[in-house]
Amino acid sequence: MVERARPSPKHFRRLVYWLAISIGVNFGAIMYGTSVLITSHAAGSEYSVTLLSLAYSGSVLTGAVVAVSVGRHADRHGIRFLTATGGILVGVGFITFSFSTREWHILAAWWVLIGPGSSMVLFEPAFVAIQQWFPRTLRNRAAALLTVVVGLTGPAFIPATAWMVDQFNWRWTAVILGMSAVSVALITAGWALRVAPTYPHTWVNNYPSEPPSHRGTASSDDHRHQNFRGFLTITVSVTLAIGVMDTFNVHRISRFEATGFDTATLGWWAGLVGLLSLPARFFLPTLANRYTPLPLWILMVILVMPAVWLTIRGTENWEMIGHFVIFGLLFGTFMPLRAVIMSDWYSGPQFGRLMGLQAVAIAAGRAGGPALIGWLSETSAGYPTGMVLLSAAMFLSLITALIAGKQRK
Repeated sequence: MVERARPSPKHFRRLVYWLAISIGVNFGAIMYGTSVLITSHAAGSEYSVTLLSLAYSGSVLTGAVVAVSVGRHADRHGIRFLTATGGILVGVGFITFSFSTREWHILAAWWVLIGPGSSMVLFEPAFVAIQQWFPRTLRNRAAALLTVVVGLTGPAFIPATAWMVDQFNWRWTAVILGMSAVSVALITAGWALRVAPTYPHTWVNNYPSEPPSHRGTASSDDHRHQNFRGFLTITVSVTLAIGVMDTFNVHRISRFEATGFDTATLGWWAGLVGLLSLPARFFLPTLANRYTPLPLWILMVILVMPAVWLTIRGTENWEMIGHFVIFGLLFGTFMPLRAVIMSDWYSGPQFGRLMGLQAVAIAAGRAGGPALIGWLSETSAGYPTGMVLLSAAMFLSLITALIAGKQRK
C-alpha cells in the first residue's frame, strides 16, 4: 500500500491560515461585495434588482449541482486543484459580470462561472480538507479559524466595495473583486497547499488509519442503514437552521424597516452582527473538543429561537435590539458546528461525498427560504406570517436534531 503523506503540526498555520484567507476573500466578494454591487448606486442603476437577485440565487443552485462531484474529487484527490479551478471560475465570472451589456450575460456569469466556482472555494471543500489533514482536536480548531476569518469579511468588504464603487464604478469594482479572488486562490493552491497530503487519509481517534471493511456482514449493513438514517435526519436539522439564518441575513433589515425603523440605524445594527459573531465562531468549535458537538448544536438552536420570535411583531426598540444582539452572538456558530458534527460522525473516505449531498440540501434552503419570505412580505400575510414560519422551522430543526442523536446511539 502506498504510504499516505500527511502534514505535520508545524504546517497547521500555513495550511489553515491561507485556506481561511482564500475562503474569506472569495466569500467576501461573492456575498458581501455583491450586496453592494446590486444597489441602485452600482449595477442596480443599469439592471433590475430582480435580475441581479435571480443571478445570485441561481448561482447558489448551480453551485449545488456540482457539490457532490466536488466532494468526491476532494475525497480522492484533495482540494488543491479545486481551489485553483474555483478561484479562476469566480474571477472570470466577476470579470464577465463587469463587461456585461445584456441580461443573459449576467445570468451566464453567475450561473455558469461564479456558482460552480463558489462550490470549490468556499466552506465545503475546506471542511473535507481539514478532516483529511488533521486529527480531531486540530480540525475543530481549524474549523473555528476558518469561520472567524470569514466573519471578518463583512465589516471589511462592505465598506471597501462601497468605497471602490464611489471612487471608480461598479464595473471596475467587479474586476478588482474578481482579480482578488483568483489571485488569493492561486497563491493558496500553488504554494500553501503544496504540503497537503497526496493521498487523503482518515483519522480515527487522533491517529491516521484506514477505515475497516465490513462488507458482507448483517450487523454492518444495519449499522450503515442506521448511519444513513442519522445522516438524513441531521441534514434536515442543518438545512432548516442554516436556511433560517440565511433568510434573516437577507430580510432582517427589510423586516424591521416594514415596522417603521430607520434604514440607517438598521444598517448599523446589521454591521455590528458580524463583530458580535466572532467570539462564538471561535470558541464553540474548540469547545467541541471537550464536549459532544450535537448537544452544543441543540443548545445553539434553542438559544437562537428568541431572536426569531422577536421579529414576529418587531415594533418595539427592545425587540429590534434583542433580535440583532442574540442573532449576532449565535448565528456564526452553526456552520462550524455542522462541520464538527459531520466530521465526528462520518469521517472517512466518503466524507466529501456526504458533505456534498448535504450541501445540496442546504443550498435549497438558502435559496428557497429568502424567496418564500420575500413573496410572503408582498402578500396580505406579510412579514409576521413569514416570521412564524421561520419559528416553526427552527423548532423542527431542534426536533430533528434530537431524533438524529437517538439514531446514533
